[in-house]
Amino acid sequence: MKRRIAIAGSLTILIFLMMPLALILLNLRGQGIFMISAIVSLVYVGIYVFGGVPKLINAGIYGVITFVFLYLLDDPYHLPFIIVGTLLFVLNPLSTFEDYMAKKMSDEDVLPISFSLRGSYWPFFSYQKEMKNFYHLPQARKLYTKRWYLHSRQIVMLSLITLGIFLFIQGINHIANTLDDFSWFNFFVFYNVIMLFVLAWMLFKKGFTSTFRTFVISLFLPVIYLVFRSDFPLLIKYLLAGSMLLIGLIVSTVELIKYYQRVVYDHYHYYDPDMQMEVFANALFEPLVYNESFIWCGKYVIKVNLETFNKHLKEILVYANWFKFIITAYASGKDVVHLYADFHKRDQKRADKFKTYLESKFNMSVQCDLIEDPNKERYEQTFFHRPEYIISRAQSLASLLKELEIKTKVILSLIVYFELEEELEAFSEDHPITRIDELSDDAYFTARIDIPSINVDYMIESKIREILLSLMIHHGHFVRISVYY
Repeated sequence: MKRRIAIAGSLTILIFLMMPLALILLNLRGQGIFMISAIVSLVYVGIYVFGGVPKLINAGIYGVITFVFLYLLDDPYHLPFIIVGTLLFVLNPLSTFEDYMAKKMSDEDVLPISFSLRGSYWPFFSYQKEMKNFYHLPQARKLYTKRWYLHSRQIVMLSLITLGIFLFIQGINHIANTLDDFSWFNFFVFYNVIMLFVLAWMLFKKGFTSTFRTFVISLFLPVIYLVFRSDFPLLIKYLLAGSMLLIGLIVSTVELIKYYQRVVYDHYHYYDPDMQMEVFANALFEPLVYNESFIWCGKYVIKVNLETFNKHLKEILVYANWFKFIITAYASGKDVVHLYADFHKRDQKRADKFKTYLESKFNMSVQCDLIEDPNKERYEQTFFHRPEYIISRAQSLASLLKELEIKTKVILSLIVYFELEEELEAFSEDHPITRIDELSDDAYFTARIDIPSINVDYMIESKIREILLSLMIHHGHFVRISVYY
């Protein structure tokens, strides 16, 4: 992956460094030839980065075929063959050859590049991504439950991609045929091509609603361009263009604010008899509990009932989303709410500011207990390793399968570890296990327990309690539970 990024990055930098030299040294025709070469090169660099070598080779073949025929044929035949060239890219008739090359090449050359935002704030950005995915879950669920919706998205997305490829080939061909009368306005068509592919990507990832929002924002630049190309007096042009630019900035700002306001709180809801509280643990935070960055754990005691707290929950989530910390859980009992939040290791002051925010929100004094907890012991003891939490997580995951209309048995998969091998062997006599050697060492022995179950809440609860009781008897330790089908 690093080699591909290095090659693609070097070529991209080289192209942009050569661009001002070409504009200074070359005549109008030479500038047109250079810009065509630069645009086509950047497109193929993008295919190389995101698609891999097999897709690059196939796209290169289609590109050469299209170029040769457009070069040899007269103008009246260009449009039909542009359509043929578009269909070559869309239908990919050499897909078998691409699959053959993929099998012969290494993963380095085949797999698409995947970017991971690391840095010390990576847990928050991962959590934010999961929150956005859950926000769009209703649309994603339709892909499984409503065939017409799936086909509609596929047809519209394919249409956008086809139109984008057609306009790209048509734009390159038009510039090539008008080099002696080259105009930089010719390249405005490539903005439309880029936006078509962006809309197709948004439709693939998010759905129609987000695609429409992006489409609205993308309209302002074409409208401003059309205003300047119109026959209006110069003063009117500048007034209209300035107004559209201002409206575009306002709409973009509003959409940015709405982006941070699109928050959800997916929770594991259960009653903890030991705490004597109703618990709402953040389900989206579950995969990110163990991280090295968010080590300040704050517990805020707010003397309000659950109904009053829930009225302000979204505002609290928006605040946390804006200032990059995570609401990990809240629990309610006897007209008091205990709110838990994790803060970045360099953002201890934010915990105090959050206390002030809560006091202003609820018009009362809020008690704050902030501790440095790199090993997440508070979260483990309060929520993560509690039997009720484990059962609620399993039932929640199993319920999601029902919502996707996956009607089948489920497999409850628990990761556990033992400090003594004798205890592990004794446990394995009662329950089938699979040892996980890569997660074991001389100090402990890790294993996985897979239990089939009917997707009914009380059956899931019964099986999990049986396993947890057996773990306690054999001095085993629970790590994590997942649900498969």
